[in-house]
Amino acid sequence: MPRVPAWLNAPRISAVLLRGCFYYATAFGVATFRVGRRGDFQLLAGSRKGYKWISILIRVLGSCFYGYSYGAWADQYTDWYLRVFFGLRLVGCLVCSAIILVLQICYEQRILQLINNFFALFRRLRTLTRTAEEGFGGSLELTLLIFKLLSLAFVFLAFQIQHTPWVLLTVLCDLYTSIGTGMIMHFCFVGYLSIGVLYSELNRYVDHRLRAQLSSLQRQAAAAAAAEEDIQQQPDVQAHSNLDECLAIYEDIHQVTRSFQRLFDLPLFLSLVQNLSAMAMVSYHAIMRREYHFSLWGLVLKLLMDVVLLTLAVHGAVSGSRLVRRLSLENYTVGQSKSCHIKLEIFLGRLNHQQLRVCPLGLFEVSNELTLFFLSAMVTYLTFLVQYGIQTKQF
Repeated sequence: MPRVPAWLNAPRISAVLLRGCFYYATAFGVATFRVGRRGDFQLLAGSRKGYKWISILIRVLGSCFYGYSYGAWADQYTDWYLRVFFGLRLVGCLVCSAIILVLQICYEQRILQLINNFFALFRRLRTLTRTAEEGFGGSLELTLLIFKLLSLAFVFLAFQIQHTPWVLLTVLCDLYTSIGTGMIMHFCFVGYLSIGVLYSELNRYVDHRLRAQLSSLQRQAAAAAAAEEDIQQQPDVQAHSNLDECLAIYEDIHQVTRSFQRLFDLPLFLSLVQNLSAMAMVSYHAIMRREYHFSLWGLVLKLLMDVVLLTLAVHGAVSGSRLVRRLSLENYTVGQSKSCHIKLEIFLGRLNHQQLRVCPLGLFEVSNELTLFFLSAMVTYLTFLVQYGIQTKQF
């Protein structure tokens, strides 16, 4: 059987797709930092002052022109329902643009520190598991990233070039502003997907390799007792060192997750609200005006796909954090080292207070149940619109 080339495996392809998403965010002025290798070939994120201020200027001018041209777009519709939706979309896009500006100006160093903390955790995990191959996740993460790239590419498939300069400028400003608004959800998707990968790989190492290393301590103690040796055998220093590193990485993942949630809790909430209102507006416009174009219903599917991908990424991170409890670390044999027993007891006690939950502003929990709720709400809403359209057509 022919051997598959190393560059075709899922982790490497996922890493390439992830870098493509980063370039996409850079092109639209949301990711204003650079990611590259330093002298020791380690990935680090650094500031790009010039590009940051250019992106800020373009976003401010684009948002101002987008708000100024709102009247021209709203005058095309006599339906007050569509006017309200367009007003909500305008406010949502401008608010999300303001949040992006605040993050870029006031929280740039915290974001860079957060990204570098993610890189450091992946390096420590590679060192612990002695994995020389670079990559990101596995086949599940590759599948999610492929669908994410399809979602990002749909914007260009639905974009139509306008011949009038004024209309073209208006559409470009709308495109730049709306893509920046949706980029918040894409950032949250990548963040929670990375947290899920960290938990998954660390849990796999603990469940298989670390368990085997610690079990050897129990066999050594049993052999010493059978031989009735008076001299206590030296504990496996490497196994205890790996246990300490695993507990430290678990704690650091929790701290990075808290920092990530503190930064993106409010932006995620506004992005979800903006996403749902846009789905409702486009559906109403398509059904009531009987415009069943690919661009309109494709946009609805794209927005729904973004919500589904986010919930799947969050579900992976939450499941990975809960799996730590199911590994039954309290049943692991750590030898006679009193310090290891104390560290393990402290860590197990913290697990009860470190449960990962994604609740934007504490209003609702992002989970698979949320996706089912969105789907049922959309089906009910579309059914209502179809019935209303039939009645208005008859009478």
